[in-house]
Amino acid sequence: MAVVLMGNVWRDARTIADLGQNMAGWLEGRISARPGYLDSRPDSETLHLVPSLVVLNRGGIVTVDSQPGLAGRGYDGAHWRQKAYVETFIDDRGPLLKRAMRAAESAGLGVIRNNRVPAVPVPFTDRDGQPITGITVKYPRNQLAREWEGIGRQAFRELRSHGVHLTFYDPVWGRDDRLWSVLMGAVR
Repeated sequence: MAVVLMGNVWRDARTIADLGQNMAGWLEGRISARPGYLDSRPDSETLHLVPSLVVLNRGGIVTVDSQPGLAGRGYDGAHWRQKAYVETFIDDRGPLLKRAMRAAESAGLGVIRNNRVPAVPVPFTDRDGQPITGITVKYPRNQLAREWEGIGRQAFRELRSHGVHLTFYDPVWGRDDRLWSVLMGAVR
């Protein structure tokens, strides 16, 4: 398998769909790097999600960050819990946005859209019952430029104009099957 360096493939992207294709290529190991991410490969806890994430990216749900649902003793002996979530961008010009939101909501999944801060913070990871990570603040406007540094100007304009920033999550601690199957159903 030939590995493509980050440079041109991201700069040459013109659409949100192009970004999804590139992200799928990075997840599969065909593209060596991706904007906004320091490691060359996904986190080891996420590796089993790669096939699902590839389907989402190729289907128009561009994934930026994700974690599986987990529960149990962690590396430090403490009890760790995670809610499955995926941070995404979806083009607002087609039916996919409504289809994905409708599918998530009818399956009892949570959806946080754009800069709307939830009334109650949504924790995604806790350690011995104490929240460690979650959605508690607005998505800063300049965050888009940091996360997507190195992409082509046209793709960046597309993201700013038509990319809807959504975080889908499973409200049930440790469950790792519902979120991925619901979203994959929405892109098929």
